[in-house]
This record gives sequence, C-alpha cells and structure tokens, in this order.
Amino acid sequence: MSLGGAGRPDTAPEGPRTCPSAPCAPGAGLLGVVSEPGRLAYLPVTVLVDRTFAERAATARLEGHYRFTGPCAEGGCAQWTGEACGVIDRALDAPASGAECEVRPVGALERPFPDCGIRGDCRWFAQRGAAACGVCPGIAGWRPGDPEVG
Repeated sequence: MSLGGAGRPDTAPEGPRTCPSAPCAPGAGLLGVVSEPGRLAYLPVTVLVDRTFAERAATARLEGHYRFTGPCAEGGCAQWTGEACGVIDRALDAPASGAECEVRPVGALERPFPDCGIRGDCRWFAQRGAAACGVCPGIAGWRPGDPEVG
C-alpha cells in the first residue's frame, strides 16, 4: 500500500464494500448533493434515508440530484462486470468524450481527497485508489435510460 498524500493510504483495506452511487432506498446513506454544474458536494456525515423519505421520493428519481450509498451488491448490480464495478472503470478508462457513464470534469482537487465519509470501505476507492477520488465528485448518479441497480 502506498500513501496518497497527507499520509493517507491510496487503497482501502479488505472487507465489505460500500457503493458510492446506490439507489435511494430505506437504509441507504445520503453521501452528498449534486450542485450546479453537476459536481457533488459531500455532506460532512452520511445521513441515513428512512422509509418515509424513500416513499416520498419513489415518484422521482432523486439519484440525479443526490448521491446515495449502500452495500455494494456486486453480482446483483447491473454495473458489476463479474470482477469489479464498471462505473469507476469506465469513468477512469474511457475518453471523456466517449464515456458511457456521465463524468463531468472537476479539475484539480484542492486536497489529495475530497471530504468523504465512506472512503474506508468505498468500492471505487478499493478498486482504483486515489484516482477514483479524483473523478468521484463529477460522476452523475442514475440517469433516465440507465439500467436499474440493486
């Protein structure tokens, strides 16, 4: 393991993973709010979504305005490639103009990592390290036409 600035590791330890772009459902965590022009503003702490909020949100796809977290479903998710999460791999490996997922450039990070409450068990961080943190704020949540996840 190497250090990714400020003495922090650039890879996550082994263990269960958290999806940083999960659907809104009871028990999900609210990671942040998508601000204009599409950059994620992280909450200082992850707030749990309750049943009432999820039911009220059922008529609208909130994932385009908020980013939710939940347990990584691995093979139970349409984004799973059989070995890894396809979202972060496409975001980092595809040319920006031809990316299958929507990634908005966020420019240089002000610090080595954005303030994020799930880094220790984040699927994307465990998979791609500090590079994932660099693009995470610019990855949009669910969009019309995306496959359902979960």
